[in-house]
Amino acid sequence: MQQKVILKITSLSLFVSVLIITFLIFNFLDLYIYELTRTFPQLFFIFFKKIIDPLSDIFDPLNLIIICLIIILLIFNFKYLLKNKNKFNLIKEKTGLTSEKIINSVDYFSLICRHFIVSLALAGILCNLIKYVMGVARPKYFFNEGFERIDFFNLYHKTNSFPSGHTQAAFTVALLFMIYLKRYYFLIFFIAALMGISRIFMSMHFPSDIFFGAYLGAVIPVFLYNFYKPKIDSFDSKNLVSFNDFIKLIYWRIFI
Repeated sequence: MQQKVILKITSLSLFVSVLIITFLIFNFLDLYIYELTRTFPQLFFIFFKKIIDPLSDIFDPLNLIIICLIIILLIFNFKYLLKNKNKFNLIKEKTGLTSEKIINSVDYFSLICRHFIVSLALAGILCNLIKYVMGVARPKYFFNEGFERIDFFNLYHKTNSFPSGHTQAAFTVALLFMIYLKRYYFLIFFIAALMGISRIFMSMHFPSDIFFGAYLGAVIPVFLYNFYKPKIDSFDSKNLVSFNDFIKLIYWRIFI
């Protein structure tokens, strides 16, 4: 991801702009847009419920954190294997990789996994803290059960609408993939946006919840990337394997 984009996302000016826009959406557009979506054809609701919403379960932060932890543990075990020359030579033979490429690659992907874990965990914690402080009622409880729009410092599930946790998670994952894949930017952003919009059609969130959740989800991994970038840039791309080859490397480690 270009440095200019990183600086823009983490800038104070963008943060202030997001706060102002969120305030305006919350006070003047939330109710109107939400009620407008209720007039959409049923096909929209089916699409978001049956196709888009299940993606949230697949890319759930906890699932990704567990996967990253498993990879880190395998890498840690991999380094222990370096002491066993026979097995290490067998892995080199099976993969066709040099010792330097193997060592550099496991260190590189271990660093990426740590970035994923810290980003997903920190963004989730901040999101839930803001939910508790704001105490914004979810749409269906505001409209159907007469809940107050805001009830500060409230742990009740029905009043933790702001910001949207699903949207925050979707954009945290999206930005992490954008940073490291360095391609498919529009597709990744589009899917994350659909996952956020689905929460309105699921009667779980207002537009302001989605808007701020997307910002929070995006800014955390980008902000943390500033701390990981010097180490990441220190790796020579010529001495690194592709992600597919890294998976093969892990595969052979498991079975050798």
